[in-house]
Amino acid sequence: MKLDRNENDNGRGKYALILLREIQMADGSFPPGVQQALDTLKRVGVLDWGAAGSDSEFFLIRLKDRHAATALYAYARSAEEFGEVEWAKEVRALANTAATHPGKKQPD
Repeated sequence: MKLDRNENDNGRGKYALILLREIQMADGSFPPGVQQALDTLKRVGVLDWGAAGSDSEFFLIRLKDRHAATALYAYARSAEEFGEVEWAKEVRALANTAATHPGKKQPD
């Protein structure tokens, strides 16, 4: 199995990231146009908030996170132990990118 972004010509994966804190207003709401866009994404079934305790809960790791390489190397090792050699290779490549990322920073 390969990462989606490595299987197509546009280099995009199957997910996108919305920087919610960048668009939220002080009261926690979103500007009307943004709210409308979020409502549309929810209505068509492609918005997943990854709520704590839900079956789709998630944890995002950016490659510039100073802990990303270590986490991804462990993930690759685990995938390899389960016989997912190609997937492990793909994840290890991400880990290598994270390890040499020039903009490492404390996660937020």
